Amino acid sequence: MPNPSESAAAPESQSDQVQRLKRLALVAERSSNAVVLADADRSVVWVNQAFTAMTGLQPEDCIGQRLGVLLERGNADPAAFAQFREAVAHGLALKREISLRSTNGEARWALMDMQPMRGDAGELSGWVAIATDLTDVRSQQQLLSLAVDGAGLGTWQWDVSSGAMQCNDRLLEIMGYQRGQLGMTAKDWNANVHPDDLSPWLAAVSAQIRDPSVQLRMSVRIRQSNGRWVWIMLVGAVVDRSGAGQAIRMAGVALDVQAQKAMEQELRAAARTDGLTQLPNRSVALQAIEMAIERRRAQPGYHFAVLFMDFDRFKQVNDTLGHSAGDDLLRQIASRLQLSLRPGDSLIHTSDFAHMAARIGGDEFVVLLDDIRGDLDAEIVAGRLIDVLSLPYAIGTHKVNSSASIGIVTSTHAVEDADSVLRDADIAMYEAKRTGRARYVMFEPSMRQQVSASVALENDLRQALEKQELFVVYQPLVHLASGAFTGMEALLRWRHPQRGLVSPVEFIPVAEACGLIGSLGQFVLQAACRAFAAMPLTSGGDMPPTLAVNLSRAQLRQPGLAADIKDAIRANGLSPQQLVLEVTESLAAQDEEVLTTLHAIRALGVALSLDDFGTGYSSLSCLHELPVNFVKVDRSFVSQAQGSAYHRVLIEATIRMAQTLGLGTVAEGIETEGQARLMAELGCDKGQGYLYAKPLEADALVAWVQARAMKAG
Repeated sequence: MPNPSESAAAPESQSDQVQRLKRLALVAERSSNAVVLADADRSVVWVNQAFTAMTGLQPEDCIGQRLGVLLERGNADPAAFAQFREAVAHGLALKREISLRSTNGEARWALMDMQPMRGDAGELSGWVAIATDLTDVRSQQQLLSLAVDGAGLGTWQWDVSSGAMQCNDRLLEIMGYQRGQLGMTAKDWNANVHPDDLSPWLAAVSAQIRDPSVQLRMSVRIRQSNGRWVWIMLVGAVVDRSGAGQAIRMAGVALDVQAQKAMEQELRAAARTDGLTQLPNRSVALQAIEMAIERRRAQPGYHFAVLFMDFDRFKQVNDTLGHSAGDDLLRQIASRLQLSLRPGDSLIHTSDFAHMAARIGGDEFVVLLDDIRGDLDAEIVAGRLIDVLSLPYAIGTHKVNSSASIGIVTSTHAVEDADSVLRDADIAMYEAKRTGRARYVMFEPSMRQQVSASVALENDLRQALEKQELFVVYQPLVHLASGAFTGMEALLRWRHPQRGLVSPVEFIPVAEACGLIGSLGQFVLQAACRAFAAMPLTSGGDMPPTLAVNLSRAQLRQPGLAADIKDAIRANGLSPQQLVLEVTESLAAQDEEVLTTLHAIRALGVALSLDDFGTGYSSLSCLHELPVNFVKVDRSFVSQAQGSAYHRVLIEATIRMAQTLGLGTVAEGIETEGQARLMAELGCDKGQGYLYAKPLEADALVAWVQARAMKAG
């Protein structure tokens, strides 16, 4: 039996060598790489077809040539040829990229790997040179390089084992460094990453190293040489791994995203900022309130307050002076809020708590008082804000007064979410408006029930017109000197099927708030004119009786009001002189638009009466500017005239001014004979009130007039 070790050491037979060489030759011939074989004397003995295709040389042009001469012949890079010649001379291997030029002048790139072949004893037996065509790869690299440069991309490489970094000049430019200023190791680079970004970045790199399917794409802040932080987007991947899968090299690109991040920041700020006043907006206010609610849950001893404010007469500024003036007013309001709430400001002596002002829409602002000591702090701030915000505003050449009504919700009554807190503060604010304006009201849970009742009342009122639940009553006017009947005032009433008679004090404010007041006013005008035309009435004097109808704010701003009045007169066969339209003092003195409408009504021959005189803004000095025929002395003055010299003097001055201007006068709310005598003594022309009759339905009024005429006769 042969010894296995001896069998293994047996020399290869000649036939086996021949077969192996044939197989190798077949592989070399069919290889896409160019192959050249030379003997120990460096004479070329064989080339494959790929070599002839790459160089354009025929095999007969190559066989017998010296290897160095052949390489030099096709080499377009003298420096590279010198390296190969030096290696051949010393019997050394050499591998590097070279440029080649074929016989037709075509330039190509190849990776040339030249290796010496040695015998069993180590003697040089020949040479083999293998060239891999890199022309297409080089072209793709060049295109990629152009794309990278054109896009302004930085490129980087990281040797994972050594930590060495490489990058192009563009990346250094983006990072704010020049070549040599920044250490080229991963440790040096990581030292310049923002502390908040470093851990996420290292985690992302580690994830990509572990799993190639994980994308490495992250924006980080890098500290420039001047200390400024800039945003850079880094994208990369492991490009070389060992046979065991270990990461060897990572490469990627970098993009300057500083402008993009700045834009994102501006957009985020814009989304949280009111564009007109630059205050935080509604979303920020809601977020801050939500945080306060959460803190309240966690810390029962913590207190906060939300102040919801709306500005009185703001709509008048918009309507009178224009929207630009309204915008200017809002900016001035915001400025006062910011200055007033500034930490340490003398306005808020209890300024050891935080505060924030926000505009949440229109002329509505919110102030959040954070970490206050109790409800009293909120009341103190609200009171002082009312004082500051009520000071006159300079809008161009105009001086504008616009006070604030404030509703307050404190943590004592705060509910479970921010929207509900704002809703409750809004409810309290409307209560402040309802009870006098330029004041604050603390929210109470019972107010929610009032709002619910108001909503229900509004819903019923919307159906009242359709269901004919509304009707008109008439209060007679008498001549104070003679006691003769001279006319009537039409007043709206509502008979609800379940509630019974609903007082105008309840439903008129609801109608004004929900926009129904215009429709109600039109109903009263039409119904009163129709009923008045059907009444068999005569006055005790030379003039026929008159019908007085109130005009609302909504009607005065309604296009075509004068035409509607004209139609109501004609449709019912009345003369314009029989109709008197009453407007409150504050409406008549409001703005040019209202005055234009009033003049149009006067042009019809219809008389105008100024209602509630003395309670508004016009004062006696402005009376001559208003296109009115009558002045009504408000019941609040009449009721106190006998016991108050002040009120008596005011009434007397009003009557004298009216007489001087040729205006008639009417005293409202006369309830006693003494009041009637005093008004007559002061020179007032007419009066109305419970002394004479309460408001009556049409049939009852006719009966009252007839009974009075019989008694006088």
